[in-house]
Amino acid sequence: MSATSFMAALTAALAIATGGALAATEPPAATSGPKPNIVADYTIFIGGFMAAEGSIDATLEEGAYFVRSNLGVAGMPSRFYDARWNMTSEGNLADDKLRPKRFAFQSDEKGKVKQREITYDASGVPTPVFDPPEDDLADILPFERRNALDPVSALFLPVPASGNPCDRRIPVFDGKRRYDLQLDYERADQVTTRDNGYSGDAIVCTVRITPRTGMKQGRFTTMLQQRNNARIWLAEIEGESLYIPVRIQVRTPIGAAVMDVVKLRHEARQESGEVDTAMK
Repeated sequence: MSATSFMAALTAALAIATGGALAATEPPAATSGPKPNIVADYTIFIGGFMAAEGSIDATLEEGAYFVRSNLGVAGMPSRFYDARWNMTSEGNLADDKLRPKRFAFQSDEKGKVKQREITYDASGVPTPVFDPPEDDLADILPFERRNALDPVSALFLPVPASGNPCDRRIPVFDGKRRYDLQLDYERADQVTTRDNGYSGDAIVCTVRITPRTGMKQGRFTTMLQQRNNARIWLAEIEGESLYIPVRIQVRTPIGAAVMDVVKLRHEARQESGEVDTAMK
């Protein structure tokens, strides 16, 4: 597998797994405050070979959320490409909708560090700031950005009244691009992910990316616009009224890219205290 082929396939996988944004850094230092309610470790395999591994943790309490995600190149590809990605997102959860307030990431690819921060005003319009500054950015108007989720918030799907987490359009703005993730229901399933990280009920949705502004039309963009090239397995987190992805599968020219949860822990919130539960 060449470096070019690997990066192209990994980009395609992450376009679904993170809503299209790539970011990188060392894992953040521990912070004070409530410990996460949901902690998941995951791997990404491309064409049967490990390509990346990472983790995500979410703190949910009193209508607010804080999520951290880190990802790094792993396995054979790490011999020729060194990169780590880290993202954080925080906001509110009200009326079965996520309302982000701040999104940030810092990238470190072969020692080249970049940072990006998005803040949201009271009307839901996000504004990005780049360090170092970006010169070639598309002019995405405020009405196009309003109420769009950041890439991390887009991973958490509130449980709708119908109980079906699919059949929805998720608007996403990653600071550079504005696009939609279109989820369509395919089937209910029983799934066991790699290393028995999760075993149980899941809802399978097909996923398509619909470019709006700022996304260049290339081979992988075209591929991700097609309905049958990407699927996501969503599992409901008991007591949290949320679905999270436990498996994401994207077809690429060099084989399937599969993101699997390999370890999942949920600490149920109860009035009498928290109870550790392993979702198996």
